[in-house]
Amino acid sequence: MEEKRSPYLKHITVCTHEREAGKSCCAHRDGEKILEKLKAYVQEHGLKGKARVNRSGCMDLCEQGANVMVAPDHRWYSGVTVESAEQIIEEHLKPLVPGTGGSGAAAPGTIKAFLFDLGNVLVRFDHMAAARKITQGTGAAPEKLFEMFFESPLVVEHDTGRISTRQFYEEVSRQIGMRLPYERFLEVWNDIFVVDEAMNRLVERLLQEFPCYLISNTNRPHFEYLRTLCPVLERLNGWILSYEVGHLKPNPVIYHRALEIARLKPSEIFYVDDRDDLIQAAHSMGFQTHRFGGFEGLAADLAARGLPNGQ
Repeated sequence: MEEKRSPYLKHITVCTHEREAGKSCCAHRDGEKILEKLKAYVQEHGLKGKARVNRSGCMDLCEQGANVMVAPDHRWYSGVTVESAEQIIEEHLKPLVPGTGGSGAAAPGTIKAFLFDLGNVLVRFDHMAAARKITQGTGAAPEKLFEMFFESPLVVEHDTGRISTRQFYEEVSRQIGMRLPYERFLEVWNDIFVVDEAMNRLVERLLQEFPCYLISNTNRPHFEYLRTLCPVLERLNGWILSYEVGHLKPNPVIYHRALEIARLKPSEIFYVDDRDDLIQAAHSMGFQTHRFGGFEGLAADLAARGLPNGQ
């Protein structure tokens, strides 16, 4: 057996499995038409050798078809229609076409700076681990606290700097009956991050040729902790942080602050984030974008543009 790297920047598989009459399946939900639409785009835009689209057998989600997988982006789409397949083209195939100006696409040489999200891009995190520790002995469900950590009104107030961390702690304590001392709460609450070493090496490489900035929905304790955990943050050219700006992504205000700091046009900045809604907001403003699903997908996108990709 010989192992090789995939020759394709994007590999899209479309389920076209057909079941007996009366049973739901991708073949009965336009799987073949979706396959042909994606293959036609590859053919018409000269992407042969860069992208491959092929059929697959059953993906075991017949009731949710049609189903489409995209590698190396780690993306699985269910309920795909011929019309909604346009989104797959826009996000995964169009960026491979030079000079299209699509989602993430640009003529070579126009990128002048990079803008990176923090959570689940430069660092991974697990809020549930903290929720379990914080609720231990309180009788409160970790799931309740976990939900509070994701853009609940309380978290929004804290991440936009409208309440202090002490006030945040006191309200969490009141809501779940927590008795952790404040300093211990901060230790547990901050101890949820793991640095993505491959991504940090990539940023270090890009910094040799481009300004790189950070844009993040975060709060002061988390960011101050991460500055010690993730040394590359100190070498970035600037930070755009929600608790300092007073607004969360996808509010345009925070993106405009990034433009002010970088002193560039949106089309000159390549923005990397893991959330579709944030990518779409930035793309609508004219940023070049990449929806992050892992290092391999980003490295492939950068390689397609002739940019350093950390490999």
